[in-house]
Amino acid sequence: MAAPVALEVEVDAARNLIAAGAPVLDVRDADEREQVRIEGSIWIPVEELSDRWRELPVDSTLVVQCAAGSRSFRATKFLREKGLVATSMIGGISAWEARGFPTTNGSARGSDTGAGSPPVGAS
Repeated sequence: MAAPVALEVEVDAARNLIAAGAPVLDVRDADEREQVRIEGSIWIPVEELSDRWRELPVDSTLVVQCAAGSRSFRATKFLREKGLVATSMIGGISAWEARGFPTTNGSARGSDTGAGSPPVGAS
């Protein structure tokens, strides 16, 4: 049996999960996402999550991310109630950027990459 996943993880642990293939769920607003995002992330704004959570992959741990961590924490708790395995990235995209991890910007709807694309940070 796999070890339980923490409700929250530090940004370095989140990057390791992503490098191992965990999808990233960005729950920020469109304007925030347009400014900066983790390439390959899935985008469902937190206010749409209750209607759209079934769109998410169920076969791996989701790393949930927002700007600083509070929306992703709430989203992670919601997803866990629905039976998904999810963890919130402490500090959000702000902490990710502060560590110098790769980001991109510009408009991106849905997901930046399709299924089977290499995970971010796999280098």
